Amino acid sequence: MTDTVIFDVGGKEYKVARTLLDVHPDSMRAKMASKQWNGDDDKKLFVERDCERFRSCLDYMRDGKVFLPLTINKKSFVADMEYYGIDLDEAAIHLEDSSAV
Repeated sequence: MTDTVIFDVGGKEYKVARTLLDVHPDSMRAKMASKQWNGDDDKKLFVERDCERFRSCLDYMRDGKVFLPLTINKKSFVADMEYYGIDLDEAAIHLEDSSAV
C-alpha cells in the first residue's frame, strides 16, 4: 500500500504519495509532510492556496511538465511553484489551446 499525505488546499483534499514528495525533498510540501514538521500521519495539512493550481503543480511534480488549462494564469502558476519551493523550468509550461478539439 502506498504511503500518502492528505493536503487540504482551499477546501479541496488531495491525497499525495510520499514518494512524489521525496522526489522534491526541499519543497515546502515535503517539509510540511515530514515527521519533523508533522508527527501525525492522519492529520490533513492545510494550505491556503488555489486548489486548481495545486493540481497543476502536482502534475508538474509528477511529469516534469504541465499543460495549464485556460482557467490558470501562467504567472500565478509560477508564483505558486516559487511558494512551494519547487524548481521550475518555464519551458516545460504549456498553455492549452482553446481551439484544440
